[in-house]
Amino acid sequence: MSSSETDLRIKQILTRRLGVSPDEISADASLVDELGLDSVDLVELTIALEQQFGLTLEDDDVREARTIRDVAAIVERLQSGAHSEAVSDPRPRA
Repeated sequence: MSSSETDLRIKQILTRRLGVSPDEISADASLVDELGLDSVDLVELTIALEQQFGLTLEDDDVREARTIRDVAAIVERLQSGAHSEAVSDPRPRA
């Protein structure tokens, strides 16, 4: 998945959450300062990302992200790591 596609999917999640157009959300927008997400919003964003991308995120992953671009980088890192982990580690995931 390309970075721009990941950004777009994250923007769509935030659009549904915040009720704004994806065009109004830049990849460098601050999740807390510009978009106004609080701790509950970040937990809900984490859940939505897990569902949208089929990933398991650590509690701190999204909380440490400052911008949408940061979130996209985390998603892409986990997607590439999840694929290589699945290939190299035959144990079932919990």
